[in-house]
Amino acid sequence: MSSSTTVIANGRVIDPASSFDGNADVVVADGKILAVGAGLAARHPGAAVIDATGKLVTPGLIDMHTHVFVGLGDFCLPPDQVGVESGVTTVIDAGTAGAAIFNLARRAVIDHPATRTRVLALVDPNQIYLATKHFICHYLEIANDTRNLDLEDAARVLSENSDVVVGMKVRATRVDDPHRSPFLEGAKSIAGELPIMVHFGAYPHTPSIADEDLLSALRPGDIITHCFRGGAGTLDSEARPSAVFRDAVARGVKLDIGHSGGDFHFGTARRLLDFGFLPDTISTDLNVFNVDHPVRSLPQTMSKLWALGVPLDRVIAMVTTNPARQIHRAHELGSLAPGRCADVSVLRVVEGKRVLSDGHETITAERALEAVGCLRAGTWIETRVPSLEAAA
Repeated sequence: MSSSTTVIANGRVIDPASSFDGNADVVVADGKILAVGAGLAARHPGAAVIDATGKLVTPGLIDMHTHVFVGLGDFCLPPDQVGVESGVTTVIDAGTAGAAIFNLARRAVIDHPATRTRVLALVDPNQIYLATKHFICHYLEIANDTRNLDLEDAARVLSENSDVVVGMKVRATRVDDPHRSPFLEGAKSIAGELPIMVHFGAYPHTPSIADEDLLSALRPGDIITHCFRGGAGTLDSEARPSAVFRDAVARGVKLDIGHSGGDFHFGTARRLLDFGFLPDTISTDLNVFNVDHPVRSLPQTMSKLWALGVPLDRVIAMVTTNPARQIHRAHELGSLAPGRCADVSVLRVVEGKRVLSDGHETITAERALEAVGCLRAGTWIETRVPSLEAAA
């Protein structure tokens, strides 16, 4: 559906950036948000109308951690499958590409005319990095070889692609010093104000610094992905938030879900939520291993946090205004403010028991979120993600 003017009518609009939560219409014209308010549809009799009665209308959803650079290895998913076909208008590829091959990924995916989703990126500081099913960069030990670092060239790539590069993604592998990662320290030396997202946990084949050392090395604004994973790092031996984890959060380090196939545990999430440690952002880490189970989509991942008791408005903030702020794009993303690009997501609340899995444990939720579709720059795209089956 396309029209110079479109109205998403009669929905419950939740826009955390403006603290708005109420029944309203969203009017877009020529790819921009024109107005948000009650009774606006009647003022635009010739507009295309999307009836959102009984549905949620939010700023375009942002997935902070995905892998969508198809063609670089065999690990990634098509950007529109992860993005607009799942009701998500913006996805961030989290370090699939190293600096030397980023421009190839940009031409093939980000700038490709067939890509309808807005794709932004976190770049690995290594010259050569690509994600494969068999972790080839780790198996060949080039992910922990300092000869793979050219920080001057990596800085050039950041500068020349500043319109789409919103930070760096680091695998904190080590070489000689077990407490220091030259790859993390190198990224810190060139990132400036850009955030660095770090993979929390070990990799096969290449040793990493301990979680405690990693947490201590991060700067305010840097991001821990897989923050609710099982294992050490967040909880101490008494299943309480560890001192170094508490210190990192107090220092301004941000927490991202990064669900993946096994890096989100309901048990860890319950403990941290009970102690008041909420994630700043919800993301999927979608890739070929987890798209069918247990992740499937960003709205399904959002449902898991909602089922654990995180209020709906905060869940929405974790996929709209919060990620927009973290990547320094709050001036253009994460809000329904008039004049912004018309990126708008429409969700339905599916009532009735639904089974949700973290890949280790299943829970029965009383309700769940599903995408209906989204406007991407004013063009309506319907979702293609299958609905959740009702619990027996």
